[in-house]
Amino acid sequence: MADAPQTPDKRQKVAVIGGGVGAMTAAFELTEQPGWQDRYEITVYQLGWRLGGKGASGRNHDKGDRIEEHGLHLWFGYYENAFNVIQRVYAALDRKPGTPLSTWRDAFKPHDLFVLMQFYKAQWAQWRLSPPHMPGVPGDGSVPPFWHAVDRLLELLHIHTIALPGEIHDAARSRLGCMGMVLRPVEALGVHLIKDAEAIDFQTIRSAVQRLGETPDDDAAHGLMHDALARLERYVEQIGGAIKARLDAMIENDIEAVPFLRRALSLIELGYYMLKGIIVDDVARKGFDQLDHLDLREWLASHGAQSGALDSDTLRVAYESIFAFSRGSYQRPDLAAGTGLRGLLRLSGTYKEAFAWKMQAGMGDTIFGPFYEVLAARGVNFQFFSPLRKIVPSADGKTIERLEIGRQATVKGGASYQPLYDVKGLPCWPSEPFYDQLDQGEALKQQPLGLESYWTVWKDVGSTTLQRGVDFDIVVLGTSIGPIPTFGQDMLNQKPALQTMVDKVERIGTQAFQIWTRPDDKSLRHAHDGEQVQKAGVQPVYGGFAQPHNTVADMSHLIDRENWPADKQPGAIYYFCGPLALKDPLPPRDDFFHPVFQDAAANVRASEWMRSNIQFLLPGTMFAGYPESFPDTLNFRILYDTDENRIPAVAHFDQQFWRANVDPSELYVLSCKGTTQYRLHSADTGYDNMVMAGDWTRTGLNYGCVEAAVMSGMEASRAISGAPKMIFGENFPLP
Repeated sequence: MADAPQTPDKRQKVAVIGGGVGAMTAAFELTEQPGWQDRYEITVYQLGWRLGGKGASGRNHDKGDRIEEHGLHLWFGYYENAFNVIQRVYAALDRKPGTPLSTWRDAFKPHDLFVLMQFYKAQWAQWRLSPPHMPGVPGDGSVPPFWHAVDRLLELLHIHTIALPGEIHDAARSRLGCMGMVLRPVEALGVHLIKDAEAIDFQTIRSAVQRLGETPDDDAAHGLMHDALARLERYVEQIGGAIKARLDAMIENDIEAVPFLRRALSLIELGYYMLKGIIVDDVARKGFDQLDHLDLREWLASHGAQSGALDSDTLRVAYESIFAFSRGSYQRPDLAAGTGLRGLLRLSGTYKEAFAWKMQAGMGDTIFGPFYEVLAARGVNFQFFSPLRKIVPSADGKTIERLEIGRQATVKGGASYQPLYDVKGLPCWPSEPFYDQLDQGEALKQQPLGLESYWTVWKDVGSTTLQRGVDFDIVVLGTSIGPIPTFGQDMLNQKPALQTMVDKVERIGTQAFQIWTRPDDKSLRHAHDGEQVQKAGVQPVYGGFAQPHNTVADMSHLIDRENWPADKQPGAIYYFCGPLALKDPLPPRDDFFHPVFQDAAANVRASEWMRSNIQFLLPGTMFAGYPESFPDTLNFRILYDTDENRIPAVAHFDQQFWRANVDPSELYVLSCKGTTQYRLHSADTGYDNMVMAGDWTRTGLNYGCVEAAVMSGMEASRAISGAPKMIFGENFPLP
């Protein structure tokens, strides 16, 4: 790739198609190389008016400059490459101290409270988790080795096992009303469980794991580990029976149906069978991909896991967090075993400092604004309103010869489009183009579908054909995988491997909505009788909640980043998201009603979801039924609206924000069983002058997340320039 033909000035012209995380990372890494200006001339061609792809966000200037996202975005503490890149971006940005988001630590804050929701007896129980802080800083340049991650899994399993008797005792006293003669058997059970836990000798198996970290071929350590594993398996099999035998007679229902007992048992079982499978299948030497022909639940079951682990809320949330449902259907959970296992082990065993991090503004403001400012200052040329319409390969299939680029709008006076504006001192992307900069601005204002829609009725006002050797030498295909058939069918016809990847790597829609409320979060957590629901002092993220919007986050920390009247600010902000089932095939481009219907349906689903479910999280959203025998009703007037007296009350919901992510470029990439083998590395396009960048390529993570997209962008840069040489964790579990 580095020897691709050069234009006469001896610099290679790089055409970056798309503005998502993968594309921006590739451009950034190319410009990180000393003397890059003498080697490359980089131009980014971007649909519409903003960067971001599936991570784009915009500010709605007419509604308090509020942040409007594609969905909920968190960064996890194991995102080593993503944090490494963004730290370098902020260092290059070099904002003045005291200005908004002047450093990466201003832009990201550790998040410590997660709530797993459990449905029991037509009610939701909450399981609050606060993962401990761990050594290191994400992005500091290393991934904890495989056996270190396994050791951390064992440590967490050990802590949970030792703590279990006390948890059962406390729960029996406070939740089951157990007193006197009932507590005595519970205390006896605690002594029994502690004795058994000590007999397992976790330290023996942890010592063996630690020895293997130093010497992977230590046969004696392998023997010790297998012996300890057998003792642990017997304990896991006995623990449920011991609890049931001693407590079932005292509890009206099946012990496994009691939420706190079910989760306590299931977490031990899930952790154990993950550990057993890792050891039995020799994942340390054979890798994770060997397991990807199975679904994660199938793989766990093959090692003896029963319903306690397979139906655990923890595992359910693992699927839901990456929308792991084929065709978007909850009846079809599908997550490749190796990919899912690697993700869980990285998530729990290799994070640094904090388990997760919340951005302190919109993703556009926090990530893509800085990317744009740094790259533009370095001399990268950005061509907005420039969608890729067609890729034309050479007849012999060796190179990409032409790129046909549309022109959606032209800037007045031939000037460069200025995409950002100031919101309380922070450069931000608007939720719509700056129409006053565009020759077609007034006409664009009247369009029912925006420029980012595949089904937009707006026609290009012009086009440009880019020719290899004249306008470009190298192509970085940084779009999502979804739209590739719409512009690259000639390429797919030539390259069966590309066609197979497009066919086999599944994509689904997602849906999301955001609400702003008048009362603050504390008020909304008040039950009707005035009892205060426990609050831990930080804004939680909820997982495993009611479908389809199973993930919910309190994002009230963003109020100060928005621009509401000082005397009339919202009290709280919440984000909701989940998968969306779509029918195949993709509707034709002239089916203008498809996105309109999907948008309307998303509105209805979101408002009905609120009616049915929001009271379980926020009791203060309800008002008592009238007459008293009627059920409580959702009070839509708690929603923030500039018109406090809007009628009917449900119309307040129409002032919130929702979206159905149905465009080909917005579809979420799944990691279904049997598909990993079809993913290609960034450079494996079959063309001498094209690389790919996105979370749909083969990266060492192989599922849809920011970290995978960054790794892909780094790999694209390496294929072009030879740098960066190190991509952290790309071969995990190997060093």
